[in-house]
Amino acid sequence: MSGRAAPFAVTLFASVALLLGACGKPPSRNECDALLDHYVELLVTSDRPGTSAAELHKLQLQARQKAVTDPEFVQCNKRVSRRAYDCAMSASNADKLEQCLL
Repeated sequence: MSGRAAPFAVTLFASVALLLGACGKPPSRNECDALLDHYVELLVTSDRPGTSAAELHKLQLQARQKAVTDPEFVQCNKRVSRRAYDCAMSASNADKLEQCLL
């Protein structure tokens, strides 16, 4: 390697390592809340078409209140992988979201 290529290769390797590490980072508490909000939105969209944004928000807040006491949800950031989280957040319906989390 030339004198300039070695530092470039090290920098490139470090950048790739950081990116790969970030891919495996578990979801944060805020991301778990966003996942729950997304799930509620998908359920409401299919089960209650025409629900107002205000009503949807109210239902999301109610779900979050219930989730605080749910042992499974409390463990979300330890039990849900980054891959499952990303899959669930891109799901277009509740069934697909649930499949991502299996």
